Amino acid sequence: MPEIAADPPVSSCYRLYSRPRLSQLLGPDPSSPRARDARGRFAKGSSGNPRGRPRGIPNPKRRVPDLAARPLSAQALSDLLDRKPQLLRPLAEQLLPPPLSAIGAAARLGIDLSSLRTFEDLRQVLSAVLAAVARGEIAPAEAAHIAERADARLRAARRLAQMERRPAHETGPVRTPRG
Repeated sequence: MPEIAADPPVSSCYRLYSRPRLSQLLGPDPSSPRARDARGRFAKGSSGNPRGRPRGIPNPKRRVPDLAARPLSAQALSDLLDRKPQLLRPLAEQLLPPPLSAIGAAARLGIDLSSLRTFEDLRQVLSAVLAAVARGEIAPAEAAHIAERADARLRAARRLAQMERRPAHETGPVRTPRG
């Protein structure tokens, strides 16, 4: 069979190939000859990613699957939780509705702390709180929190009353903020 030879390239193309260059090496990686075996594959014990996973990229073994994007069957979910029990809370947060906002203990008892003005008001609030603790309606820690808020409210009311009783010349000139 006769050989078919291609026409030589046009002389204007010679300028494009003035210097022969090799852009891709076909042999094993020359930068780390021990990282590859004779066939060009990674040698045992050598990583293909010597610097490891970049910072900020989560460990794929610890990633939480997105159940909205890729739902799992009940059996697959059960198997996953058997293997990785630490995923129970993040997966439950995806499946369950968000928690309702907590209602304060004072609101549950019907106590309006903003109406406190006198020591007698404070006494009534504290007696209602102690009775609720005795009945088991609220915890002692919640009662302490209500008492602290009531005390702070009463102290603020006293300071306001003292400021109202002061004569105008003792309070000094009223200063306005610059700005």
